[in-house]
Amino acid sequence: MKTVYWGSFPAEENSVQVSELRYSEPESILKGLKPAEFFGPNASKCPAIIDEGKNTFKINSPIDIDVSFNNDFTKFESKYPADDGFLQHYIGPFGPDRVIQLAQPTYLFFSEESLLMTQLPPYYEQTDFTDHCMGLSATFDISSWFRVVKPSFKLREGSRRIAMSTDDAIMYLKFNTDEKIKLVRFDASPFQKEHHDIMNHMMAFKSHKKNPLVPTKLTAGYEAFKRARYHKKIIKIIKENLYD
Repeated sequence: MKTVYWGSFPAEENSVQVSELRYSEPESILKGLKPAEFFGPNASKCPAIIDEGKNTFKINSPIDIDVSFNNDFTKFESKYPADDGFLQHYIGPFGPDRVIQLAQPTYLFFSEESLLMTQLPPYYEQTDFTDHCMGLSATFDISSWFRVVKPSFKLREGSRRIAMSTDDAIMYLKFNTDEKIKLVRFDASPFQKEHHDIMNHMMAFKSHKKNPLVPTKLTAGYEAFKRARYHKKIIKIIKENLYD
């Protein structure tokens, strides 16, 4: 069994943030899904399919939004009453590539042992969100890097709508191991307050390079993380702030 520590990491307090009380907990993608009906009598007995599902978790949208953009994406209309300033903050700026990273929900994940976590599109879902948006995928070792995880996606070709409800999964998180995953929640607020410097240094690592257009290699980040003894520092803070 592998233990994964997780915490919700909402934005700094301001008038446009989504309440942490609205954040969903990571939940197995198999929960609420009837394998025999969903996969059929043969695939539902396939251990490869079921085992992967056991270590893959979904994150639901914390709020209901339904926004439609005009042809050049310079204006939008909301189906539900909402302050334009909030929606602009929540969706964030995006260019002609139509790649979007939501401002929230935001989470932290960490492991004492080496463990790759992959952020995936919600591929078993059929919703307005998946009709109009395709999730992006990324993998990193959550024992060797400590960064905020939040939904990232790309608008499908020809789509100008972003719609999601609190019943909709907007990203999957897969832990790449055959061992069972035990999720343990911790209070992430110390990483926003007295230990905010850790998050600042993590975010700033990819800055101040000779060529800012060249992506920073993950291995370089892992090596710097190890040299700075961040693993020991972070796990100490997490264990001091576990929920009962």
